[in-house]
Amino acid sequence: MSEVTFVALGASITYGYPYKQKDSWVEHIREKTDWQVINSGIPGNTFEDMYNRLKLDVLDHNPDIVCVMAGTNDVNQCMSQPQIQQSFLKLLTELLKRNIQVLVGLPLPVDTPNEGALRLLRAWLIECCEEKDLVLINFYQDFIDAQGEIREDLLLDGCHPRKKGYAIMGERAVKTLQENDIID
Repeated sequence: MSEVTFVALGASITYGYPYKQKDSWVEHIREKTDWQVINSGIPGNTFEDMYNRLKLDVLDHNPDIVCVMAGTNDVNQCMSQPQIQQSFLKLLTELLKRNIQVLVGLPLPVDTPNEGALRLLRAWLIECCEEKDLVLINFYQDFIDAQGEIREDLLLDGCHPRKKGYAIMGERAVKTLQENDIID
């Protein structure tokens, strides 16, 4: 599959914060494909923020595939689950009506009081992906141990990955694309 345009739409974890974009999980897709890969991660963004910049940062690139990964900032801003879900669905609708293949990145665990709300959002995103037949990249699973505890060795500040964590995310993304026959 050549001449494919892939856009990663998200917030700080998509960007690669606190490092450079070249250290993000998105770079692993660039390295493993001959695609045009665009990192449209902006730290602090919510689903609503991403919707508001959709034309400039996504649609103007005429993407074939878009991976949406967010939710942590929505939860941190104390948005209700229905608000977050509505914002995600609005964004998703805009992408799907343009026949863009949408992938969803599952938010990482966080070592903050907001983990409970984020857990609810993760469960809803999994259900949404199943209902809409979307590919889910389960980044979450690599950041918890066998006992279900957060792997602190992969997180820098309880939220953002260390470089090792970003590398693991990149491997997970590539593996998921391969398992779903999106790349060889």
